Amino acid sequence: MTPFALLLRGLPNSGKTTTAALLRDRLVPSVRVSNDSVRYMAQPRDFSDFTLVASELGCLDLAASYLDSGFVPVIDGVFEDIDFLSAQELRFRRKGMRLVTITLEGSLGDLLDRNAARAELARMDEDRMRELHGQFRPSGITLSIDGKQPEEVADDVLDLLELLPPAEAEAEASTGAEGTAEVLFLRHGAPDYPADVYPDPYTMGLSARGRDEARAARAAVRRFAPDVVYTSDFRRAEETAELAADGLGLPLHREPALRERVFHQLAGVPLDEVRTLLGPEAQHVLHGNSDLCEWGTEETYEQARTRVLSFFEELAARHPGRRVLVVGHGGPHAWLTERALGAEMRGVRRMRWGTGHFSRFQVTPEEVALEFLNRSPEDIARAPGERKEAL
Repeated sequence: MTPFALLLRGLPNSGKTTTAALLRDRLVPSVRVSNDSVRYMAQPRDFSDFTLVASELGCLDLAASYLDSGFVPVIDGVFEDIDFLSAQELRFRRKGMRLVTITLEGSLGDLLDRNAARAELARMDEDRMRELHGQFRPSGITLSIDGKQPEEVADDVLDLLELLPPAEAEAEASTGAEGTAEVLFLRHGAPDYPADVYPDPYTMGLSARGRDEARAARAAVRRFAPDVVYTSDFRRAEETAELAADGLGLPLHREPALRERVFHQLAGVPLDEVRTLLGPEAQHVLHGNSDLCEWGTEETYEQARTRVLSFFEELAARHPGRRVLVVGHGGPHAWLTERALGAEMRGVRRMRWGTGHFSRFQVTPEEVALEFLNRSPEDIARAPGERKEAL
């Protein structure tokens, strides 16, 4: 049987702590990994996005380590973000492991009764309980706990584990629509532009701010849990990918097709001379929008656009049902967005895409769907619903 970790998630008062302890004693060799305990080891010990994201990732990293040593980890916590859990299940499968998620689901009445039975200082405000119950979404296998003691819930969990389909069948069922790749597109961090010449894209790396932006993107990249990473072979994109994907253990695929459209023959040319050579379009080009400018034997706009869109068509065929991190530039992002919207916006860059920000697409060889545009790493950590302090 594929080595597995068991994750019990549920609202406060669902009995997940006691149930996890019972299962640890019955799945020997086993270890209980408590999200509350991991979070408590940190300072500050609060319920902010920052500490919850770190503790949840820490729980799963610790569980994977114990799996490598032959233990069955039993993880317990709220784990509200079900998109995060889906990504982590993929991450475990990549390692030849299995993450089995069971949601302990109680009716509002049952949870309120359990809350009332607790010591007064340990009770949660009833209005808060109602709010949490209304927004909590199931994930994985849902198990009703209404009217059950923790021992009965533990028995039910063990029964469910025996009925699980083979890991291979589960993986095949969860790959999503056939031929669809989930693409998280990260714009490179702010570049270190030279002051007085047209930049050489192969040597121009990130500024100090750009390196900070790339490092800030790391948590969102880990939550996405990509199966593969592609980056433009321009240095600013490569450096961003190296920093943002650090620790994933994945190779970086450097892809010329993801390059920004630039005028290579101008590299190192003084800016005053560039303005003379390019004429009225020079200012647009120097500010990152070369859509309306054609010059000499350099790649045309249509050639660049076709290059990029062909790459994404091939990407979907190459990685069906997988999560792909792409690190690149404004031009390729604009052309992929155009394809998703079914509109051509040559020369129009009104949809802002900040350095170090993300957009997400579903890509097939035939079409592109846009899921979100220009989100910061912090926004992704909170999506789809912002975490609540009382959790």
